[in-house]
Amino acid sequence: MLEQSKVNKRERSVVEWLRLRLGSRLADREGGVHAAPWQPRDNVIIGVLSPRRVKSSPPLAVVGEDTGQPESNPQSDTSPPPRVGEAASMGLDFKVRPKPGQSTISLGVDVNLAIYLEEIAPLEGQRKYHGEDFFHIKPASEDPESNSESAPGENDSLPELPARLIGSGPASPFREIDGETVAPNDAPVSAKVSKIGKGKAAKTPTTRLMSQWRRESLKLEALELECALSGEVQILSTSLSAVINEAIRAHYSRPEAMRPLRDDVRTNTMPVEALDSEAALDGQINRMLVAEFDPEPLELELAAFAQSLGNDEYLVRVTLSNVTILPQKPISQDLSAYDCQIVVHADPSAPIVPQRFELPPDQYRMESIATVAGRGTACVALGTDDGGIRSETLPIYEQMVTRPRIHRGIPELRWESLATDPFPILIAIEAAMEDYLREFEKRLREDKGTPHENELKRGRDQFADELRRFRLGRTVLANDASLEQAFRLANESFAITNQGKRFDTWRLFQLVYIVSHIPDLAARESTDPEVRDELNYADVLWFPAGGGKTEAYLGLIVTGLFYDRLRGKHAGVSAWMRFPLRMLSVQQLTRMLRVLVAAENLRDERSIGSPDDDPFALGYLVGGPGTPNALSFDNGSWWKGWDREVRNVRKGEFQEIHEKDRLVTKCPYCRAKSVVMDLDLDNIRVLHRCTNDVCGKVLPLYISDEEVFRYLPAVVVSTVDKLTGYTWFGEYTTFTHGPRYRCSKHGYFVFPRKGTCLVGRDNCPPVRGGHPAARPIKDPVPALTIQDEMHLLKEELGAFSGHYEGLIAELQRGGPSGLPSKILAASATIVQYEDQLRQVYGRRPRAFPSQGFKLGETFYVETTRNIRRVFLGVLPNYRRKADVAATVQTELARAITLLEDDPGRLAELQIPPDDWEGLPTDADVDKLLFDYEVSLGYVNSKTHGAKLDEELSFLSSALTSEGHGQLSTQVLTGQVPIPDLADAIERVEEDSLVTPRPDRLRALVGTSVVSHGVDLDRLNNLVMAGMPTTAADYIQVTARSGRTHVGLVATVYDGNAARERSLFSNFMSFHSFLDQMVTPVPVNKYAFFVADRTLPGIALALFHDMARRAAHHAPVEGVRQARDFQKWWNTYRASIDAEILQRLPLCYSMGISGVNDPGMEKELVERAVARWEQTERNTITAPAEVSKTVELFKHLPLRNFRSIDEASGFTTVIGSRDAFNALTGRATDDEDV
Repeated sequence: MLEQSKVNKRERSVVEWLRLRLGSRLADREGGVHAAPWQPRDNVIIGVLSPRRVKSSPPLAVVGEDTGQPESNPQSDTSPPPRVGEAASMGLDFKVRPKPGQSTISLGVDVNLAIYLEEIAPLEGQRKYHGEDFFHIKPASEDPESNSESAPGENDSLPELPARLIGSGPASPFREIDGETVAPNDAPVSAKVSKIGKGKAAKTPTTRLMSQWRRESLKLEALELECALSGEVQILSTSLSAVINEAIRAHYSRPEAMRPLRDDVRTNTMPVEALDSEAALDGQINRMLVAEFDPEPLELELAAFAQSLGNDEYLVRVTLSNVTILPQKPISQDLSAYDCQIVVHADPSAPIVPQRFELPPDQYRMESIATVAGRGTACVALGTDDGGIRSETLPIYEQMVTRPRIHRGIPELRWESLATDPFPILIAIEAAMEDYLREFEKRLREDKGTPHENELKRGRDQFADELRRFRLGRTVLANDASLEQAFRLANESFAITNQGKRFDTWRLFQLVYIVSHIPDLAARESTDPEVRDELNYADVLWFPAGGGKTEAYLGLIVTGLFYDRLRGKHAGVSAWMRFPLRMLSVQQLTRMLRVLVAAENLRDERSIGSPDDDPFALGYLVGGPGTPNALSFDNGSWWKGWDREVRNVRKGEFQEIHEKDRLVTKCPYCRAKSVVMDLDLDNIRVLHRCTNDVCGKVLPLYISDEEVFRYLPAVVVSTVDKLTGYTWFGEYTTFTHGPRYRCSKHGYFVFPRKGTCLVGRDNCPPVRGGHPAARPIKDPVPALTIQDEMHLLKEELGAFSGHYEGLIAELQRGGPSGLPSKILAASATIVQYEDQLRQVYGRRPRAFPSQGFKLGETFYVETTRNIRRVFLGVLPNYRRKADVAATVQTELARAITLLEDDPGRLAELQIPPDDWEGLPTDADVDKLLFDYEVSLGYVNSKTHGAKLDEELSFLSSALTSEGHGQLSTQVLTGQVPIPDLADAIERVEEDSLVTPRPDRLRALVGTSVVSHGVDLDRLNNLVMAGMPTTAADYIQVTARSGRTHVGLVATVYDGNAARERSLFSNFMSFHSFLDQMVTPVPVNKYAFFVADRTLPGIALALFHDMARRAAHHAPVEGVRQARDFQKWWNTYRASIDAEILQRLPLCYSMGISGVNDPGMEKELVERAVARWEQTERNTITAPAEVSKTVELFKHLPLRNFRSIDEASGFTTVIGSRDAFNALTGRATDDEDV
């Protein structure tokens, strides 16, 4: 394993310093004395064992014999005794192996804990909380400015304290006693100066007696527990509680101990004169508080229990419990045990045996880490160096960095080298792959006969196929001069795009991936069966988040762009990238634009293709509220329709109005942040234009659906839902057949709109004789279809998508080349991907890269000693997860801010001198801390997000008042416009040490919208307010941290949710097996009613496709309008229906044998055809007074893949609901999720 770098060591030191700060904040491990309003129950939130509370029970009614009604005899003893809550416990379960015949084992137990004791604040503290000016306060009768006629109670009310989140001050400290609001001893209240009320009697100014809390840390070592192996519970309580209660009694024997009020004292108020001197204060205290106080004892139990497991092994449980029963009367003590820790030393005659997981054969690589020391309750169990076991309430897990594996004989994979001559590098990689395959074969021989032999064979076969495909790709490159040139130009484009950056090479898996898929591009021209067969596979790129998946498929896309131009495809879409969510595409949009601009410049300089070929451009096909569908109309969001926006341009207001609607703000040409949104009034276009004087270029970006149809950009980025556009827009047929016409000013189109192009008659009057025919596009079907974040294609989204993918495959087979697109997918979290790929795409499933035969090492990567991210677990005691997450995020933000301003910050971090390359300077430390300024609070509901945002606002105000400047924050939810998300990303990317710190974006709060596609090097502190519902979601979210620098992920678990308590108890094993915890994606395209929902849309898409063919005599303007469609349908119904019946089965069943179950496919086809014949065919035939063809169907075709019927509501009784929530962990905070 490669050694840890110095940079990584320094960053780990920062993370460790932050961890210690959180430990101090959450467990008060620095201890000391805390002045009011600090309360232990509000601030010490881990490792807490609270006393048992008495719960009152409702009285039992005695039913009268005659009336059947409850008797009202007050003397009848029908009330049950009060119920006592369960004891709060912390425990360790572990396995031991005693000697044969042994009946007991001796366990040595160390218990560390803290108790908090309340003291009277000294005179200085009393004066501080009273206020610096108290000596100047006089009785109201002596105040010349006082208004003796003021209304009663107008000025004598206590100051109102704001309710605050945990850790930033308690909720209002006042409580009601006998109808009067009073404050407890620790309430921080300034003097209450009363004025003359009725009768004009003077009142003496008063203040309150303040208290403080002192932590008493106790270590109870070498406690002996004799644990019988017969199953009896052994309890140790006397010696344990004696030490604790001795400390409590000693405290209350001291005069500074806070004691209860005397019986004749109603509240803890006292005259201000009591603060004149020590003697005056002592005298007042003696008059207010009882002289002697017998404190309540704090009772702890240490218990041990052993259970036989067979094979001479026993499961032992050691538990520390707080069995104190909290008195029903109010007391002034805190009877909780805080920051509890247990250490168990094993009996030498019965050693603790690590517990081993039973692994399935496909996880044979994990055998070396498949053990745990034990399991904790309300803690995490960890082994000790002496063979014992201990509890940990703030566990950490370090995830290591994997890096591209270095093979002898493979030179650096530099873009410039590959642009010059790729074959020496490719030949070297092929030779290394052959060597690795021989290593695989050797391991297979060594493990012959083992349970995992078949898994090894499968792994060997997968890698052998990768070698075959790579060799095929290299051969195709050598045999196709155009493809070789395209590959070299793509590498040159990446070299240009990344000039000035710290990297100039591919990672090994990226280059192997690109070359292995070169045959997918060659298949558009080649007739070689092996090459063509690659189109029958759906390939998923499976690599950890942040590992470079996006760049890998971008490299293939750019190669495809050049190849299309070189083979004569002068226009049209070459690659279609799809994302499940619109927010996912923001950063990818910027990345793609940068490399696309470089590629287009090269194409122009090298005269690739013909002079009149369309330039490379990018289309953003999202529509709806994100971007306009049609420019003429209001999209219901920021776009108000063409005419109104033109008026904004002429008034000079357009750019300002739409400043936040820009998808791109930084110019990909000159890199200046100078992009504005503008209109091209002649060509009816929405532009992103650079305003830099030395640049001034228009970005090759089309952001409306209409413009994508009109200009057919080489790369289209869209959401998955836009596949329903095949139903709603006949212009989608350009993606399979190309356009019919071309307007000289407004681009391509298929079906005229009132005799003219897509912009309409108002902007483009009809041309006599019609617009000229468009030049036929060679192979208009996109060569590549790339589905990113494939794991999100699940449930109804995956099922609906699967049906529409079948439609698209059928439409593409009817295109000029007869070839479908190559299906590629990418994900960081997949398991059992085969079924998902088969159902969604109907092609043979395949994953890349193979996983090798060693843990942490494959042909492509190896594990280093560098740390990628540190996971930290927090299980709060009786606290809302959102409140504690707010505490954690604000503590991280405050800690870094104060450390940056600390002149002794280098000494504070305690970074060893050897971890620096030289003598560190202030600038070195500033840069180190700069990478830890940005934190993200991830929440599962907007309500929780509001809590975090509120607490960050409080912190910002506090930092400002302390002279540290404000904390700039931003909340990102699904309702945030795309430009706002892009702006937040860009701010973090562009901020530097030169940017004034108050202007730097340093805190984010986000929902699932930030869980994908937000890749920021400086986002290294991540706080999770509870666990996401799946391990895949957890992996995706936590991957936002630690992409370049060591990241810290602090997860606040929900203590009220059984699932999250279990995940915390298994913290170490969960993170060790994180990838294995991912569950299969649920997709069922065969669900009974799915075909009913998709059939109308698929049928209408087929109508649009048939309207392109002269043989069907369709109206020239297509069949979008109901009157045009019904006239066409009624005239040619027999031939149209015959073709529909022929093509529907091809849409619902895939043409590649052996992919899906034939019986399931047959049943699905029968349901779809039956729906057509029995319902929809008759519905569209009946005369109807509707304007659009989509309205003719019984069920309106899907607008998107989330258009499912609204679920029927039903309710449960409160008890059942609470039980369900407790078991599932849902809505445990009584808030939306």
